[in-house]
Amino acid sequence: MTTPPVPTDRPAAFNGLLPPFIRAIVRRPAASFAKGLTNRAYLGVPSYEATLAAFDSYVAALRTAGLEVTELEADESYPDAHFVEDAAVLFNDTAFICRPATPSRRGEEQLMAPALAGFRRVYAEGDATIEGGDVLFCKDRVLIGLSRRTNRVGAEQLKRAIQERLGDIRVDFIPFTGVLHLKTGLTELAPGLLVHDPHMKLETDILGMEVVTLPPEEGYAASVLPINQHILIADGFPTLAALAAEHHNEVHALPMAEIEKMDGGLTCLSLRY
Repeated sequence: MTTPPVPTDRPAAFNGLLPPFIRAIVRRPAASFAKGLTNRAYLGVPSYEATLAAFDSYVAALRTAGLEVTELEADESYPDAHFVEDAAVLFNDTAFICRPATPSRRGEEQLMAPALAGFRRVYAEGDATIEGGDVLFCKDRVLIGLSRRTNRVGAEQLKRAIQERLGDIRVDFIPFTGVLHLKTGLTELAPGLLVHDPHMKLETDILGMEVVTLPPEEGYAASVLPINQHILIADGFPTLAALAAEHHNEVHALPMAEIEKMDGGLTCLSLRY
């Protein structure tokens, strides 16, 4: 695999904190993927063929949005490894290497090392647990969820790494329950506008941002993925689709039902930079 260089010549800002995305890293789901971790077993066992079809649609949407995509090979030893976002947090030239909370997922971050060779790397250490699904870069701040997967030690280490590289920007810790990761139930649909799954119980107010709570039957759709002038959303959720169309000209509605069965969403299937 040829590792793309870390971009150095992009415009200075996108959505306040990050430059525009021009590349993404994905990993093809392994045949063992249904052995991964999930809190949604009640949805049934996912089909591998349908999951691959959904993954291919996702990669095609990334490319349509203008990204150069590096696709890593599946790894049968790690059923959850295609959720690559949990392994690292990327900002500018830095890759913060996470430390998964669940022992079965430890080692996924090492699988990502070749693809992140061009980045300056900072590692979660000691008692830290942190996963990228709990980290949301917004218009004017970074939100780090405190969850079963990310503890305060890990959040503090990431906060230091971000502020050392990006300056004294605002980093808020958001304790929550009810969903797996922060971005399972809360993402930024447009600058300053968050969409929220009502099954996610926030233990603190998010001041200075507008929060739209979706109907309970559309809670899964709260995980959206804006990419520059495009946005990726899960197909089949009319309230969210209408809201996305209000703020984006290029809306890509993707089949996510099989991914949902394994507690996955649009954000966790790629690392963007």
